[in-house]
Amino acid sequence: MSDQVLVAVISALGSALVAWITAHENRKKTEDKDDLEELKKENARLKRKLERRDKK
Repeated sequence: MSDQVLVAVISALGSALVAWITAHENRKKTEDKDDLEELKKENARLKRKLERRDKK
């Protein structure tokens, strides 16, 4: 019976680890998307600035 308990504990720990890794990776993807959006906005702002400079 102790072997069954050990297997159950290891299984539970493994499931918790997989859930934590999944949550961590999903959070990183969200942060990366936020960074990408910021870069797109900055890129658009700089393009407008260059266009104004070219018109002068």
